[in-house]
Amino acid sequence: MITLVYTLTILALLLCLISVAASCLNRVADSHRAMGAAWVAALLLFVADWVLAQAPPFGNMRHVLAFFPLVMAPAALYLRRCRGLELTAWLAAASALALVGALCMPLQATWRQMPALQSPWFAPHVIAYVVSYGLMTVAALLALASLRCEDRLRAADAVVRLSFPFMTFGLWSGALWADAAWGGYWAWDIKEVWSLLTWCIYLIYLHVERFPSFASWRRPLLLLGFAAVVITFLVVNLLPRIESMHSYAQ
Repeated sequence: MITLVYTLTILALLLCLISVAASCLNRVADSHRAMGAAWVAALLLFVADWVLAQAPPFGNMRHVLAFFPLVMAPAALYLRRCRGLELTAWLAAASALALVGALCMPLQATWRQMPALQSPWFAPHVIAYVVSYGLMTVAALLALASLRCEDRLRAADAVVRLSFPFMTFGLWSGALWADAAWGGYWAWDIKEVWSLLTWCIYLIYLHVERFPSFASWRRPLLLLGFAAVVITFLVVNLLPRIESMHSYAQ
């Protein structure tokens, strides 16, 4: 089973990279097919992780990173069909980054849910944040690409608008979960503080874009928001010297 987990992770990664390469070669249909195949590989990986963990596999960093393609592929389909945005390669690139991270994490095959994770808020809270952080990664990539093509910034706007409700739900559900698990909605834990700060940056971005006089703030705010995402999602979770109830390194 462990060999299968690594095989499926590598397969999903390669398919995401093929999707990006096909898009660069203007083979859009092939890019869609590769991303669809990556979704299937990620789904099989999710099932394998569930069997190993004997619970929904969201409780450690590798699980969460491996889940990215499962939400990025549907997001690409939604953006294409409902928003008219062809961003499959961008979401495939974000998925590839997450899968590289998953391969760098310990397998933790013996991981089991601790009591605090045995909550109905567990899966929806994590999924909401995976969707929002994955999409905000795409928005940051588009913001960087907008240095050469201004239209990319408009695409980034649409991605942020799709992502922000998921981030809001993640913050709200986390507070409800904390109250059920620890008896309080807010504890000023460092991850809670950074999650709120990240949400505030994107809230400011969504308001700033309404005012032409602040148009020059849009790109810096997107990049600042993504920096906050990285700190919230990776730095706080993984640095062993940071004391947090949410830290995977403890």
